[in-house]
Amino acid sequence: MLNILHHYLGTKILNRIEPEISHSIALCYLRLLNQFVRKKKFGASTLKTQIAGMEVPSPIGLAAGFDKNAEVFNATLSLGFGFVEVGTITPYPQTGNSKPRLFRLPEEEALINKMGFNNKGMLYASKVARKQKLGVVGVNLGANAKSIDRILDYTLVFEFLAQLFDYVTINVSSPNTKNLRDLQKPETLEKILQNVSSINMSLKKKVPIFIKIAPDLSINNITEILNVCEENNVSGLIATNTTTNPSTLKKPTHFEGGLSGKPLMNPSNKILKILAKRKNASTVLIGVGGIFSAKDIYDKIRMGASAVQIYTSFVFHGPRHIKKMEVELENLLINDGYSSIDGAVGALIR
Repeated sequence: MLNILHHYLGTKILNRIEPEISHSIALCYLRLLNQFVRKKKFGASTLKTQIAGMEVPSPIGLAAGFDKNAEVFNATLSLGFGFVEVGTITPYPQTGNSKPRLFRLPEEEALINKMGFNNKGMLYASKVARKQKLGVVGVNLGANAKSIDRILDYTLVFEFLAQLFDYVTINVSSPNTKNLRDLQKPETLEKILQNVSSINMSLKKKVPIFIKIAPDLSINNITEILNVCEENNVSGLIATNTTTNPSTLKKPTHFEGGLSGKPLMNPSNKILKILAKRKNASTVLIGVGGIFSAKDIYDKIRMGASAVQIYTSFVFHGPRHIKKMEVELENLLINDGYSSIDGAVGALIR
């Protein structure tokens, strides 16, 4: 019954409503579901894998941006995701950019968002995140739009929230906070990472740290970011955030904000391949951008991703699509003679 409701809500009604209202309705439903979900037992599966030492039942994760305030992570895990990432969470609450700020492009299988890190802040997140987690839950951290010291913002929010989650993602690549992408510059990124790494070393249990990067980077930019990450104890990189490049669209048009979905596939894969060829063996990659099928996932894994995250296809196709992709991904692996995800990681570049 729940699966039918999930599918009906996700595809028949929600995609006909104004996008941000639709998102709010989905969250209300998931808050209700949150009250009833219980930890699932996962048997032996080809899809079981590890991401920076964290065991997950599937390599398909939910990207940040859906559960902005860490309110429904157990409910989203119950939909079939192998792991979920909440946020982006900033030190202090903020309303984000003016509405409308979320747009569907059905003919492009894409979304445009200019949300601007709307969230209730780290204090609220710390309260709701203390509940038992039924799987791997990461937190995506950002800086406040009106902050006078954005490096300090990341230090504050990391210190406040890191110990409550399984991993932390430092988001310096959203196009929706003015000049935030400047934080990807090596000298600035290094300061952020030195601060959070120092705090991480002092925790009872260190957490894996990931950096989420933009798709609109040159090869030199990518190499510089990778070097800084690997010199500062970063576990891995998430490739990529949304794009600001209109030429990725079938019908290029000017837009404000970040573009996700099918048009992001090629730019994000280009970044992923560069990282996979240049990274250290221990650096983990998570592929994001344009995933609508099991083949899309399999391609990213063979390019070097240990796991993937989805968002736009979840919005367009609903929760049943996750299970469908997992079944098809397992078949792809078995047909190519792989007994696990690990065997296929990086197969195209070896």
